[in-house]
Amino acid sequence: MQYQEKLDQIFANGDLWKHRTFRTVLDPFSEEYKGTTQEQKINYLKTSMNNGLDLTDLIEEYKVFYVQENKPHVAKSVDYALANLLTGILKD
Repeated sequence: MQYQEKLDQIFANGDLWKHRTFRTVLDPFSEEYKGTTQEQKINYLKTSMNNGLDLTDLIEEYKVFYVQENKPHVAKSVDYALANLLTGILKD
């Protein structure tokens, strides 16, 4: 099962969840990311973990997906996105 299907099961009861690409959390250059708050991003990550998803696996699957979609720049932005999230958490 692809990571997007796993997210659909957690957040949308098997339907297509509007944030299923997870660019909302992992792509700081996307409109999806800009359209969600820091708190929402953290809650998405927590909910994913609380539902049995390993964040390391989720992030790796995300990167592989975008490389396969011929969007390596999206895959490469993950570290920057996570650093932004951590910076926001540590500032509070």
